[in-house]
Amino acid sequence: MGRMRIVRATLHVAVLLGLTVTTTAGAADVKRVLTLHSSGPDFGDAYAKDLRAELDRELPGRIQFYESWLVAARSPATDAPLVNYLRASFADQPPDLIIAIGAPAASFVRQDLRPLYPSTPALLTQMDQRRIAPWSLTPNDASVPLAISLPIVAENILRVLPQTTHIAVVIGNSPLERYWMGQIRESWQPFKDRVSLIFLSEPSFDGVLKRVATLPRDSAIFVALLTPEMPGIPRDEQATIAKLHQAANAPMFSYMDAYLGSGIVGGPMISGQELTHTAATVAVRLLRGERGQDLRLAPIGLGNPQFDWRELRRWQIDVAQLPPGSVIRFRQPSVWERFHQQILSAIALILFQATLIAALLHERRRRRLAEIQAHQRITELAHMNRQAAVGELSASLAHELSQPLTAIQSNAEAARLILGSARPDLAELGEILDDIERDQERAGEVIRRLRQLLAKTPLKIEIVDLNQLIREVLAFVSAQALAHRVTLHPSLSARPLPVSGDRTQLQQIVLNLVMNGIEAVAGREGERRITVRSALTEDRCAIVGVADSGPGILVSPLQLIFEPSFSTKKAGLGMGLAISRTIIERHGGRIWVENQESGGAIVRFSVPLVAREAA
Repeated sequence: MGRMRIVRATLHVAVLLGLTVTTTAGAADVKRVLTLHSSGPDFGDAYAKDLRAELDRELPGRIQFYESWLVAARSPATDAPLVNYLRASFADQPPDLIIAIGAPAASFVRQDLRPLYPSTPALLTQMDQRRIAPWSLTPNDASVPLAISLPIVAENILRVLPQTTHIAVVIGNSPLERYWMGQIRESWQPFKDRVSLIFLSEPSFDGVLKRVATLPRDSAIFVALLTPEMPGIPRDEQATIAKLHQAANAPMFSYMDAYLGSGIVGGPMISGQELTHTAATVAVRLLRGERGQDLRLAPIGLGNPQFDWRELRRWQIDVAQLPPGSVIRFRQPSVWERFHQQILSAIALILFQATLIAALLHERRRRRLAEIQAHQRITELAHMNRQAAVGELSASLAHELSQPLTAIQSNAEAARLILGSARPDLAELGEILDDIERDQERAGEVIRRLRQLLAKTPLKIEIVDLNQLIREVLAFVSAQALAHRVTLHPSLSARPLPVSGDRTQLQQIVLNLVMNGIEAVAGREGERRITVRSALTEDRCAIVGVADSGPGILVSPLQLIFEPSFSTKKAGLGMGLAISRTIIERHGGRIWVENQESGGAIVRFSVPLVAREAA
């Protein structure tokens, strides 16, 4: 046993115990602060780092830090080697402040360092108030204790998971951890009828991982205390929590907010930030000369409940089960929360576009109705224009009809005389009947053309040969031209000019132009001539021109004659050419007028050929 103690003490000094010095300044007023840790350098060191950073902010450049880790402080080994090491380190000058982090470090200060440095102030922190006996504190000892309410921890677990029947406590088997086993059993006596306790104080960390992976159904895990002495445990405390979280088949809880975000569900927890700030404030006041017995603060208890949103989702815990005032952290923002501005902008844009589209569709419908009504009015005007044209042609039409009718009457009288003779000439009777039939067809054709021109029919799109249409119109107005001693000269394309359009309306255009030409040359001296030409243009359009030998058009600009109500005639209404322009534009063409150098005017219009002919 003596040899084992010597080896243990040697390892205690040479391997497990170390003193690290961090110098922040070399001035004469630099304070020397000795920090004693209950755990190893990497296990549970986050609090000490935060405390050191806080002190450096409070007293920048005025603190020289000394760090020592009491890895074996929970063992029954002697602490003499560590005491001798510290005595030698501070032989020239004692430390200005001793900070004990955790109960084992506080016990070491009270038992071993107080005889060496009785007047050096000490700060005891990060330990439960039950571990600080008031009678053991000297006037130079200040404390920032914790108040770990174990019943509140149990109540939180049962509130969040009311179906819980087992609570597994992750804890080691050292003397300190056995002490906390007793505290947990005693504090959770009121809940013994609701839950059963399972203490995972296994000999190794691998054993703990196997146990947390095979817990009974409706279990919860309470991470009570983790110490670096357990074989196989990671040196980093966060890595330890991460491994537990990965292996556990039940939700994990704790009372330290340092574990929040590493795998625990949450609940009322002690704020590490509050503890660090309070301890740093007390340490600064001690360094400035205040007495420790005046700086024994009230314990820092459990704060407002905090929960990890990811763990709530993992274990399907309803937010409604959380205590009032709970803070939910690490919440993954929804699509709405992340992009609500963009979504609102997109919705506003869509609504604006939808409104604009609806307005455009409404306007298009109104425009379409207006176009239909305009087309109906144009059709009615065109019909009236045709009636007016027929009125002008009435004398010629009467003359053209009277000729075949008179011939029919004469032939009928001749046939009656032949039949009254003794020997009727049947051959001559046959010829008379042929003449009657031809005259009847001639009169019928005049009436057919007249009915076609006067018919009030809806728009009918069909393929029309412009050359054939021009011939029909010229035949129709030939009597009118003859009456005014006007010569009609057709000069038509050798090939057909098929276009897509309404035959009646296209006839009306040619009729209007020819009738205007006849009126322009009627009563003039000299040659009275109307020339109607048709041709195929390079851009695959049929073009028709009606030229007269009259005086030409004496208005400027010439296109003014196509405006409604404009007329060069004394009794004209000015609608014929306006209607013609409207009809041409509806057929995808255009109409224009020019004065000829040789005299007279020529009006041209063009209409696209049908697709197959254009090809």
